[in-house]
Amino acid sequence: MFLSDLKTGESAVILKVLGHGGFRRRILEMGFVRGQRVESVLNAPLRDPIKYRLMGYEVSLRRSEAAMIEVLTLDEARRMRLGEDVTTSPNEDDIQQVINQKIREINVALVGNPNSGKTSLFNALSGEHEHVGNYSGVTVDATTASFKYKGYEIKITDLPGVNALSTNTPEEISIRRFIASNRPDIILNVVCASNLERNLYPTTELIDMKRRMVVALSMYDELNRNGATLDHELLGKMMGVPIIPVEGHNGKGVEKLLDAAIEVYEERDNRVRHIHISQGVIEESVIALDKEMKAHREELPTSFPPRYFAMKMLEDDSEVKQMLAACPHYSEWQRICEKERQHLKYDLGTDEDIQTTMANQKRGFIMGALRETFTKGEERLEN
Repeated sequence: MFLSDLKTGESAVILKVLGHGGFRRRILEMGFVRGQRVESVLNAPLRDPIKYRLMGYEVSLRRSEAAMIEVLTLDEARRMRLGEDVTTSPNEDDIQQVINQKIREINVALVGNPNSGKTSLFNALSGEHEHVGNYSGVTVDATTASFKYKGYEIKITDLPGVNALSTNTPEEISIRRFIASNRPDIILNVVCASNLERNLYPTTELIDMKRRMVVALSMYDELNRNGATLDHELLGKMMGVPIIPVEGHNGKGVEKLLDAAIEVYEERDNRVRHIHISQGVIEESVIALDKEMKAHREELPTSFPPRYFAMKMLEDDSEVKQMLAACPHYSEWQRICEKERQHLKYDLGTDEDIQTTMANQKRGFIMGALRETFTKGEERLEN
């Protein structure tokens, strides 16, 4: 359950804080950290903000912010420890054991292009424990598996293979909705080493979304056999994400991949940093709209950062516009968006639209990064 669900007088333990960027930092700085106990002081229906008590003081959060904090009530912890046996009272150590177990649960989403080695990697991770089902935000089949690794319970969802994370196909829409509604702790982005330019495109979109991410560089052995070289450490540094070579068919590199996912989850990996991929001639328009949206950040859904919403509004993304339509300042954002679009008509001319230009900027970023990190071998690789 989430902190916003706590009734007045109820107590819970914080399991994790979702979200990204400045929002997440601010919430953590206020004391809403994993393992901390919190009590709902005043949570009346439709009341906003909600008042809580933690660490000896009272603090208020907007309901939308509290909905980004996953908690476990003490009653839930007791039931998980004892089942329906109400005749036994668990001691503090019993309850703490359940809390520690829940804190070490990591929800992982597997995202990548079709034929990227994603299925082989999922099989190497899941063993015989996978099942297919429908999940919140997903309108197509997705496969999940749960397994234990170094004291963590890892639940991994294998999403359909896609070439992008836009709204051009049901699969693309489904995956973006899954990321928005299920809010995975970590995204394992599978990138095929034999087709880097194409496979890194969804990576740039995940960067725009500010997702905590680890790149699994699949089929790395094929790249080496062709005599090609890739400085994946430098490439990861340029993109702000750990990149781990893996071979799904034999499991090589899988443990290093899981270790990296845990380090990113625990926020101990110094390779992680957020970058902005410049949008070229469109960048000034993105900045203008982003600035206005940040000024009213409290209205925005917490699923994506303001810059992402600004970019998608400029692209005339119908799904994002629907997400934002209820925001009080939406009409003002739309007015600024239309004004910027008119300016861009002169800058772009008739040959390109905004969406195409943004896509080309991402491809340019990828090609520039590969020029510094990738050398072709004797046998030409498709890039």
